[in-house]
Amino acid sequence: MLVGFVAVALAFRQTAGRFSLSVGANVTAFAFSIPLLLAVLLAAYLSHSLTFVPLGIVVLLGILPNPASVGLQAVARELASGESPDLRDQWPALRAYWRPALITWLVSTGITGVCVLNLFFYASQAASNVSSLRGPSGPLSLLWGLLLIFWLGIHLYVAPLLLAQERQDIKLAYRNAIVITMSRPLASWTVIFLWLALLTFFTTTGLATVIGLALGAAIQQNAFRLLVPTFSARS
Repeated sequence: MLVGFVAVALAFRQTAGRFSLSVGANVTAFAFSIPLLLAVLLAAYLSHSLTFVPLGIVVLLGILPNPASVGLQAVARELASGESPDLRDQWPALRAYWRPALITWLVSTGITGVCVLNLFFYASQAASNVSSLRGPSGPLSLLWGLLLIFWLGIHLYVAPLLLAQERQDIKLAYRNAIVITMSRPLASWTVIFLWLALLTFFTTTGLATVIGLALGAAIQQNAFRLLVPTFSARS
């Protein structure tokens, strides 16, 4: 658990210590994410629910491996390693990793959508007095909710793994993310809950456009840097 708090504390210190760089990289990543933001707004309009906007931004731009944030992840990785990057360090990473990151984002978005749809379906069935599925729907909605939390949680490590692996293999990134999460559950879930809470806070307050994405990436990179050396994981 202590490692988890250390990772978050280091992320705050690095982001504050290189505040101008963090803001510049964050604004750049958010600007490149405008097509994804428009998709979130369209989904909110079609669903007639404004609450979808902050939740969609948190999930699609902050949690899942947003291809527009690959450069931001590279800057955060260098900061976590004690190096002194600048804004130009975003572009090599964007050129090298945007394609695997986009494929990973599309896959992860699809799986997230399946989890959310099943969660809402079984939750609505459990709340209905006339549904024939009311009995099993309660446990099933709980199961899908737990699966959704676990699925989103392992993404703490997916973007760092895409940058760290020698092979740009999506299956390998997810396998290793699951291995790290399950091998170090206490430290991992300490970071995951703080990471998700902070991303939600910065999104609902509008600060994700300025610094929230940078802090989220810094937490991911620090957690990865601190936890991976604690055991031997093939990559």
